[in-house]
Amino acid sequence: MANSFIRISSSGQRETQPRVSKPNSARRAAVEHHEEILGENVFHSMLTLERRRADRSDKPFVLMLIDANLENGAAEEILMDAVQIVAVSKRETDLAGWYKQRAILGIIFTEVSMEGEVPITEILRSKIENSFAKHLGRDRATKIAISVHLFPESWEEIDSSWAEESKLYPALQKKVS
Repeated sequence: MANSFIRISSSGQRETQPRVSKPNSARRAAVEHHEEILGENVFHSMLTLERRRADRSDKPFVLMLIDANLENGAAEEILMDAVQIVAVSKRETDLAGWYKQRAILGIIFTEVSMEGEVPITEILRSKIENSFAKHLGRDRATKIAISVHLFPESWEEIDSSWAEESKLYPALQKKVS
């Protein structure tokens, strides 16, 4: 009974009821008001705060950006489904929010370990990709672009990777562009 749920009535009887899927507008509203998904301005503020904390403590963090805009037409629906998957896949201490409102979802993975043979960025990417494949199906999951950025990492403005790594510095990026 994958599409049903069990409810216990006031008399103690078990009742099986069909699960009703929410229409897109209801699902969108539920996602937008999800307590664990931060709005764009708050997410950028938390990103700046985490970057400053990492500068002081030398404890790295990872910024993952999730974008479904490669898929025309269904991008918003895919991204809304991705929001729900991210909300349950991340740790309590990680922050999820809109890097770009309703277009690019961001996750800040805090207190990551640099120990081990496999880079933490690949471990996190694999975890999220597997969650997407499991819940969305491989076809829909491949429509989602994921970029992963480790901080702190040494880079210079003249370096070609600067534009990519500048995602960690939204205020500086706005001044330069």
